[in-house]
Amino acid sequence: MSHASILQKIRDIRPLHQAHARVIVSNLSENVFLCNRLMNAYASCGLVSKSQIIFSQIPSKNLVSWTIFLSGLKKNDRFFEVAEVFNEMMVLKIRPNDITIATVLPAFGKLGRVLLGKSVHCYWIKRNFGGNVFVETGLVDMYSKFGCMRIARNVFDNMTVRNVVSWNAIISGYSNNGYGGEALQMFRWMKRNGLSGDIFTAMSLISLEDFRLGIEIHSLVVRSGYENDPLIRTALMGSYINGNFVDDAYRIFKGITKKDLVAWTLMLKGFSKSGNWRRTLEHFKKMMGEDKIALDYVSLITMLSGCSCFGALEQGRGMHGLVLKTGFQDDLFVGSAVIDMYANCASMIDAKKYFGGMVEKDVVCWNTLISGYGMIGRGNEAIDTFLKMKSSGVSPDESTLVSVLCACSHAGLVEQGLRIFDQMTKVWHLIPSLKHYACVVDLLGRSGRINDAYSLTKRMHLQPGLEIYSSLLTACKIHRNFELGDEISQKLVELNPNDAGHYILLSNMYALAGNWDCARMSRVSLKSNNLKKNPGLSSMEINGEMFTFMASQIDHPHYLEIRDFLQGLILKIKAAGYEPDTNSVLLDVSDDVKRDILFHHSEKLAIAFGLMKTKPGSVVRITKNLRICDDCHIASKFVSKVYARVLIIKDANRFHVFRDGICSCRDWW
Repeated sequence: MSHASILQKIRDIRPLHQAHARVIVSNLSENVFLCNRLMNAYASCGLVSKSQIIFSQIPSKNLVSWTIFLSGLKKNDRFFEVAEVFNEMMVLKIRPNDITIATVLPAFGKLGRVLLGKSVHCYWIKRNFGGNVFVETGLVDMYSKFGCMRIARNVFDNMTVRNVVSWNAIISGYSNNGYGGEALQMFRWMKRNGLSGDIFTAMSLISLEDFRLGIEIHSLVVRSGYENDPLIRTALMGSYINGNFVDDAYRIFKGITKKDLVAWTLMLKGFSKSGNWRRTLEHFKKMMGEDKIALDYVSLITMLSGCSCFGALEQGRGMHGLVLKTGFQDDLFVGSAVIDMYANCASMIDAKKYFGGMVEKDVVCWNTLISGYGMIGRGNEAIDTFLKMKSSGVSPDESTLVSVLCACSHAGLVEQGLRIFDQMTKVWHLIPSLKHYACVVDLLGRSGRINDAYSLTKRMHLQPGLEIYSSLLTACKIHRNFELGDEISQKLVELNPNDAGHYILLSNMYALAGNWDCARMSRVSLKSNNLKKNPGLSSMEINGEMFTFMASQIDHPHYLEIRDFLQGLILKIKAAGYEPDTNSVLLDVSDDVKRDILFHHSEKLAIAFGLMKTKPGSVVRITKNLRICDDCHIASKFVSKVYARVLIIKDANRFHVFRDGICSCRDWW
């Protein structure tokens, strides 16, 4: 058998080395044909560096040599090198053929090299190569990755020959760029042309963001016979989880005979995303009980994110231990997730300690620490960390500036925040986005400088969005600027008429002004648009178990003992000087009814339960889905003093740490 035939069949490294040695011994190492075969064989085994050495030693490289080397780089995802080698080839005036072009186009698409991709397309047209299904499919795929779907579709429509790969390229292009309807339309057109598609077609369709289309795709997958494919099942699970249909995803999960780590982690993400911490923990315990399942960085981050969202510090510490046990402590993604977990559990000492122990820190790690200080109201420490970040040689990005400006807003550091915002363009050459403007508007609005905040929205180079107007409306409510508040609320409703929060905020503002008729009309508008206000929910972790309380929830399994304890609690804090702030109930009802509503807020139910079920002196940690009300804020300060307990309440915006009758926010929230 010839050397070339042997090389063509080899797929393992050891026999490849032996064959290579025979080529050298036979004095054939300068044979271009054999060198090309050797390059291809090494690239197929993942040894691109060996291919590169052989390529560099070929005395008279031909076009096939260049194309094989480019192909090897592409197969091994060395896309930057593909672009560099192709440029070198063009400089040497070695003109590519159709195979070379089909080889490099996917790399240009991956890199987003639009100009290079278009120039190769122009070269193809000028040289009048004619129709080539591989090149044209590559062009469709490349333009789809650029987001240029109109050009991709034009290339596709002008193809004389199309195969399944061509159809997959245009379908996945539409799917990945958010054109679900067009993707499904192309799939139907494909079927009318006599092609049923393959597993890659199904995968592209399953990834559609529009879940209504996703249900139709599921039925198509079943009819096509791909339902039992592991990749398809995993993709379907992801689709249902993204559509918040966790039970449907779980049914697919249960039907998988051999569940891999991806399937387990997806389900973990689904339970956590749905807000069901109990099922999240149960699933994780089952996952840990599987002998062949070894945690990776994705599963660790998923679980850490869940602990972060639910404020589950006890479970979070356990996950920190698993990070160390599995050897992922030096992983930057896992590291930032650990810092975020501790920060979102208001344990900044642990967050800072973990951060300090990291060998390498990227901008995300710094941002997470800065954001943590901001959420807990420690604005000066956030700024100090920001300055240390700069001196360490890590350049701030847009998220860094959002975090530090937000920290200034939460701490009332107006002048410092404005100075940093001013330096954003001058010093760091970053163009402010809507998020940065929203932070500054919030900073000015909270400090009472509402006119300055409103003027800033007029001077912006961007059109103000929901976040900016929401910050303004909140400021108008806090500082009782009802005239401007009415104007801003109209803008909010125009921008998003389906957001219940805007109607509630507007109603509350009218109620504060004593305009009960307008307040009622706002709530009537809410109901007429079939919108619902999110109920107040407060959650807490005790001994690894999560407990959730809803405002005015009398059917809670622990309600009777909570009610009895809460009555005694109210009497104790009243004796210490607490007076219910009935102005916090923005309803036209009697003061007695208002007091009863206040005493049944979810925070107070959670506080009472936490004091009952935890040891004296221990910290009571609560996570709330909405902003804490004025009355609960006042009551929490008295509780912390009377019961000598630290209360940590994380609301929708920030942390409140109550200790000895004082809140960490210094009543600035």
